[in-house]
Amino acid sequence: MKRYLLLFVAIFLFLGAFAQNISVKSFRSLPMDMTASSLEGKRMDQNGEVAALIKVVTTETGFTFEGGALGIVDTKQRNGEIWVWVPRGLRKITVLHQRLGVLRDYMFPIEIEAERTYEMVLTTAIIETIVKEEVKKQFLAFQITPANAVLEVDGQVWSLDASGGASRYLDFGTYSYRVRASDYFPEEGRVTVDDPKNTKIVPVTLKPDFAEVTLKVNADAEIWVNNQRKGLRSWTGPLGSGFYKIECRQAGHETTEVAEEITTAMNGQTITLPAPKPIYGSLLVESTPNFCKIFVDGREVGTTPKSVNEILVGSHEIKLTKEGYVDYTVTVTIAKGEPEQVKATLQEGSKDEETFTVNGVSFTMKLVEGGTFRMGATSEQGSDAYVDETPVHSVTLSDYYMGETEVTQALWKAVMGNDPSNWKGNDLPVETVSWNDCQEFIRKLNQKTGKSFRLPTEAEWEYAARGGKMSYGRKYAGGYMISIVAWYRDNGDKQTHIVKTKSPNELGLYDMSGNVWEWCSDVYDDYGSGSLTNPNPQSTSKSYSHHVLRGGSWMSNARLCRVSRRDHYAPNNRDNRIGFRLCLPQ
Repeated sequence: MKRYLLLFVAIFLFLGAFAQNISVKSFRSLPMDMTASSLEGKRMDQNGEVAALIKVVTTETGFTFEGGALGIVDTKQRNGEIWVWVPRGLRKITVLHQRLGVLRDYMFPIEIEAERTYEMVLTTAIIETIVKEEVKKQFLAFQITPANAVLEVDGQVWSLDASGGASRYLDFGTYSYRVRASDYFPEEGRVTVDDPKNTKIVPVTLKPDFAEVTLKVNADAEIWVNNQRKGLRSWTGPLGSGFYKIECRQAGHETTEVAEEITTAMNGQTITLPAPKPIYGSLLVESTPNFCKIFVDGREVGTTPKSVNEILVGSHEIKLTKEGYVDYTVTVTIAKGEPEQVKATLQEGSKDEETFTVNGVSFTMKLVEGGTFRMGATSEQGSDAYVDETPVHSVTLSDYYMGETEVTQALWKAVMGNDPSNWKGNDLPVETVSWNDCQEFIRKLNQKTGKSFRLPTEAEWEYAARGGKMSYGRKYAGGYMISIVAWYRDNGDKQTHIVKTKSPNELGLYDMSGNVWEWCSDVYDDYGSGSLTNPNPQSTSKSYSHHVLRGGSWMSNARLCRVSRRDHYAPNNRDNRIGFRLCLPQ
């Protein structure tokens, strides 16, 4: 009995020696720490409120806590700290430890609020509670080129980021890795992780198993590699080592084919491919009356009657023209062997359209018979009209021709030798052209054709958009439902579209609503109320000299695509929403 009593006294003295040796180094609120309201850190107290969370910073374990009458909601041991949930309004806390002693009734220096996070850093008189444990882990990081490679570490696939990087925090040890990618030689290796203070970085650059080659053909032929189209006339790109079937395809020609072995030693080389050989047929053309001009795909080849030899097999547009007669157009399919025959009878009358060809590119101008119309915010425009569309006034125009479509990129390149457009495509409208650029284009076009093309006046543009003498009084050029006649904001997919893919208006004119805004020759100014004949205002009462734009674009809402809508822009400004169409006085 005496022995047990001595042991009890010894334990009591031991605990007493360490009593009050726990102290609080700091206590503060963490207003930016949302742990108390997070999925992991949220606890409800006995009153149904979200508890406050105190993060007790200490590397010691074995602490217990008492909160007096309000009590402690929950505790959880974490790495380097203990999470203690307490109810709102708790004023003091007691911290107990079997070895370090007791900190009794620590009074909080600030008010404890619900769903808030706090930090309490503990120290003791015996040992600082923040201790450093021996770390036996290290970061292992890889930097891989190319970034689309596959990385395996000890048989597990690691995901690479967009730059080819990957990292993990691993136990000490030696790891095997393998890196592979299509058209590259794989690489394997081993790496040892044993330094907790530094990140182990392993750079891996795979050696290419491909060659960057150029394929070219001296013809207007398409290049195909293993039945995949690569380009027209030439293509440069990577091909992995191996055998390839390379073809050159061209309409009306025999396809040529070569088998080529690509090796890494061929990197940077140019391979010239055999051009396709043409396949010819012939065409017999007769007409009533005789001596009509014959055009094959826009190229004049003589007058009727005529045998046209060495014409490529395939489909061709044949057009016959003669002064005082309506043009005759037909599509024929030429085959090898017996000649195809065309017998045409041309009707007398005036032309309702004319087609012109420049450097192999053809474009059509539609006749707009003159007349008188009401210009501006007429009744069908409704509440969508803007103030500068008024007053409505009478305008009389003479006959003229208007471009069937906007000027295409193919025509611009045929005249100017370049393409300023943002979206490329021969049948897309040219855009990103200023009013001044259009004037230079028209000057060169007139030199090549001997004609007098120009931009339409604002009145000519609106009269043609409304349908001229054939007008049905529609809100948009060609209809009341804009989605049928126009590429605009709701269907334009944020870009221009191939011309003639929406319905035309009454005159057969396409895209006068939407696709691209169109320059007019006029300087922008307010309307007058008087009647006008063939107006072409080149002066303005405004303090600036902007030129008129009409029709709306791929980016415009429906209101901006109406036939009476006006806009304006400085003549030297370029924009990928703006193109133009041609006008030709009769």
